[in-house]
Amino acid sequence: MKKISFILFLCLQILITKAQSPYLSVHLSMDSAESKYTNYKIVMKFCDLKKESVIDNWFTHDSSTITFNKLLPADLNCKDYIEPDGSKEDPSRSKSTFNKYDFGNQVFAFEKVLVFKISNYSSRGLMPDMYVVLPVKYKSFVTSIELTNVSFQSGKVIYIEKALPIQDSAKLIISLSLKDVVGTEENDFFLKEIL
Repeated sequence: MKKISFILFLCLQILITKAQSPYLSVHLSMDSAESKYTNYKIVMKFCDLKKESVIDNWFTHDSSTITFNKLLPADLNCKDYIEPDGSKEDPSRSKSTFNKYDFGNQVFAFEKVLVFKISNYSSRGLMPDMYVVLPVKYKSFVTSIELTNVSFQSGKVIYIEKALPIQDSAKLIISLSLKDVVGTEENDFFLKEIL
């Protein structure tokens, strides 16, 4: 009886721990008309602030007081690029893993800077990569980011400074179409060293 009670207690602890984890889901997709005959490889990385804000309550929807467009590269600590979900199951990188990027994991996204690198695999390396940079300025325990209709702009950076979220009691949602957004030259981007 003690053994069964212990196992039930352990299972309950695991469920409670998993239910209390922050979560981030990310989806980025290229413009479908443009990418019909082109393969774009997309990878993403996180950059953390070296001097993070103090977080009293993870469950509120507060806005960051950080002025992200005044940050210096030295203010950020960036990780390595992450392949999209599903690419480990398909090491040959079939067409299904091109032209979109999906990520989901236990990440508290507040005040992280997401950097997407998009490479044109159909150009045989002749075209410079493009980047999409998104600082997450709004606090939420669960965050969902969806960036769609990205048009490839070789050598350019799209910096999403004003991404107004849709908030509900359960999560924060950032959903943007980047159809007509024009990027800046990579060399002119104020955080080019983090790309």
